[in-house]
Amino acid sequence: MALSIATVLGAAGAVAWERTPARRARAAAARAARAGPSPHGGPLHPARLLSRGAQVAASRPGAGVLVDGVYRGDAWAGGVPTPAAPAWAALRIGRGPTRVLLSWTSSHNHDYREQQYGAPVDYRIETSADSRDGRDGTWRTEVEVHGNPVRSRAHALDFAGRRWVRLVVTGLAPGVNRWGLFLDEIDVHDLSLGGDDVWVFLGDSIGAGVFDRAPAHRPSFADAIARAHPGYQPAMIDAGFCRARTWEVAERIDEVLALNPDAKVFAIVLGANDGDLARLRAGLERIVERVRAAGRIPVVARIPFQTRYGYDWVAQKNAVVDAVVAEHGLLPGPDLYAWFRDRPDRLADGLHPDAEGSVAMSRLWAEAAAPLYPAP
Repeated sequence: MALSIATVLGAAGAVAWERTPARRARAAAARAARAGPSPHGGPLHPARLLSRGAQVAASRPGAGVLVDGVYRGDAWAGGVPTPAAPAWAALRIGRGPTRVLLSWTSSHNHDYREQQYGAPVDYRIETSADSRDGRDGTWRTEVEVHGNPVRSRAHALDFAGRRWVRLVVTGLAPGVNRWGLFLDEIDVHDLSLGGDDVWVFLGDSIGAGVFDRAPAHRPSFADAIARAHPGYQPAMIDAGFCRARTWEVAERIDEVLALNPDAKVFAIVLGANDGDLARLRAGLERIVERVRAAGRIPVVARIPFQTRYGYDWVAQKNAVVDAVVAEHGLLPGPDLYAWFRDRPDRLADGLHPDAEGSVAMSRLWAEAAAPLYPAP
């Protein structure tokens, strides 16, 4: 019997619906629910990315780059905002999600606490249920921030019945460049299914470069997870403190936790700059203890091999890392020492990974993170 066009199209539509990101996220959430608790704090629940290619309206032209998926590339230049004349960008998400996570990045700032290249300092996030174009309508303030100290943030928002979300920037740092606000991406993730697949990459200059998701550093960690675990699209915050030693980051860990209340996993790559084994251990233990006390999951990588300083001091430091991981019963992070020891040509300057090494680091992190995700 011949099938009608309507029947064929209906079947094709059903197949297409089965493959939609929303359907994959629901299937992933169901797998997580069936899996039950894991020894290391998983399984994580999916936080589907909603904003890629979304309709954008803004106070200045060129804001389409905010949803193009390209980090540390072309940025939206919002000028020099003031409370009286703010810079703003609005994204149409549509109805459906009841809770979302909005994250913004000003990735041309390299260090986590750098703001010279246009990171917002004073801003608010608004939502609207009735706006038609991102400009008109009634807007409700969901979050208001004054004195933000970092180059990337994420905020969870109630979104039931809302359609648009808008970032409104009213102030920049005193030492900002003369061109003003620069944002390279605004991501909105769906938390409606209990989503908590939100990662902070806590490290030094090695991590600051690797996890910036620049085009040369893709596929990123989030890309690798999305490929290996259907329905998952992690949110990422790159918290790299350049030139920092572990004990110095430990002194800031409470601040980092407070700045990232919705992050579930802290991926830790520290120790490359340390020269005191006792302080390395004390700092790493403090970070692990504070992250756990806040109800988050710490995962600690072995320090990458290096050739810059001749003697292999890293092997001794990794003995400390291994001891902390074992004694605290942590999920081990990737063995970055072994990978770069076998491939020293992937170190651009003897210490920092080149582009290929950066991609490999993200892939190794995704492989190490597999126990936090339910089986596909």
